[in-house]
Amino acid sequence: MRSTLKRTLSRLDRSGMSWVRERPSDLSGTSVQSFFRAEDGGGRYIHRFGEGAFEILRQGMTDGRNREDDGGERTDVIVLVYPLKCGLIGIWREPRMAGFGKIGDYVSAVASKTLSTVDIDPRRSNQHEFGGVGKAVATVLGTEDRKASDGHGIDTVAIYMDDGTEPLTADIRTSWYDARRQNPNRNAEWRLYYQPCAPLDAAQPGDTLHCGYMTDGRLMLLVTKAGSGVDSKIRWLFGIESTGARFEVHDNGSRDVDVFSAQLLELLGFSPRSSDELLLDDMVSRWGYGFPSGREFARYAQDSLTDIDPKVDDPDRVVIAYYEREYHLFTVFEQAIIQHEYEAGPFVSADGRIDARLFTTFYTRARNRRMSRAGTSLEQHIERILIARGIRYAAQARTEGSKKPDFLFPSREAYLDPGYPSGSLRMLAAKTSTKDRWRQVLDEAGRIPDKHLFAIAPAGISVEQNAQMVAAHLHLVMPETIRDSHPDRVRGNTMLFRDFLDMVSRIPADGMALFD
Repeated sequence: MRSTLKRTLSRLDRSGMSWVRERPSDLSGTSVQSFFRAEDGGGRYIHRFGEGAFEILRQGMTDGRNREDDGGERTDVIVLVYPLKCGLIGIWREPRMAGFGKIGDYVSAVASKTLSTVDIDPRRSNQHEFGGVGKAVATVLGTEDRKASDGHGIDTVAIYMDDGTEPLTADIRTSWYDARRQNPNRNAEWRLYYQPCAPLDAAQPGDTLHCGYMTDGRLMLLVTKAGSGVDSKIRWLFGIESTGARFEVHDNGSRDVDVFSAQLLELLGFSPRSSDELLLDDMVSRWGYGFPSGREFARYAQDSLTDIDPKVDDPDRVVIAYYEREYHLFTVFEQAIIQHEYEAGPFVSADGRIDARLFTTFYTRARNRRMSRAGTSLEQHIERILIARGIRYAAQARTEGSKKPDFLFPSREAYLDPGYPSGSLRMLAAKTSTKDRWRQVLDEAGRIPDKHLFAIAPAGISVEQNAQMVAAHLHLVMPETIRDSHPDRVRGNTMLFRDFLDMVSRIPADGMALFD
């Protein structure tokens, strides 16, 4: 029994997590099950180690003896290793990855509005002035007069974002002041003026404007295209349900920055960094300062989640966990690699001069590395789940000409067999960011009229995009938490990932009884 315990502990140690052993007396003689019921309303049985000798229980909670507000370590998972006969109790704590901080670590509260013609049309705008400014905006921009004409304007970054294009950015000066400052007997009349620039020139009436200070002291004027996916995502990021002709203030600063929020902040020019260097030493030991193949790295991220079983756990939860873990590990490892590469070949000299050639090489290498990983990681997480569940599929199988859907069900042979009923064939495309690329899916797998698209970006599909997808017989597939971040009209066209897997797992060899 003790040798089985040692093997179990060795397995936990190899996972890179911390191990803490508790004496049986710490549980006051209660069983593991009753301990969990007393602490958090009931434990959930996962699986057994060591031929049934050890019960592994997982609980998403913070142990009452180890809370952050008591100075303890923040934990996301507590696993109890329980040798049923040898009288030892072990508690293995998996520390939660520190994440990327809070929204407020990057940008303050934002004031948002729907742009009107007089705000943005140069033929109608009053000296490039945003209207709808009330006293609430002063809670965001402050009460000090800041006039560009006096050399005291606000350093501002103007950004315009639409689907399928790189953000437009420009550095300008913004003026913000009370036009009645010299008349104390009248209420304040705040004015917000901007300088013309490419991002604001691209804005149209109906687009959304978000205005807020970044933590470096600059003002952000962010415009997102009306009806676009990125408009929905930014509203989700800042916690905005609706906007009107007047500015309204939204403060989402206390919200944790998860992987999806970090990706949006990157688009806005921020550099979210995880303060947790989980598994960095192990990654450097394995691969030095060079990335492995995308498949190998995805597998490493998946295997590091030792409390997840893709065969039996909820697929919606598993695919999110895989995606988040890989992104966390990638950012940790990427930071170490970039630092190592820079130290080996710095492109800034001692006197501050930049070598443009070295910088371009450095940037291109980092950019290509990111693009290579992003292009395949989601597909590999889906594939891991399909394999674990024994679902028949073909990945990147050629159908007509050079067309290769991400996933074809049940097989390429069935697809190419004219006797196999088309109604029992399924295909799934996987995209981390839909933008307008979802239209590419419509041209794949011509025998399958109704196609499925897996999407993993919160609030990434607008109502307008969804209507176009419905008309084109394209059905969305999402994990539950991602689906629930979308409006009701998008949810209605969305199948949960777990339900999609259940559907394709029931496709018989002859394809005749799929919907019986």
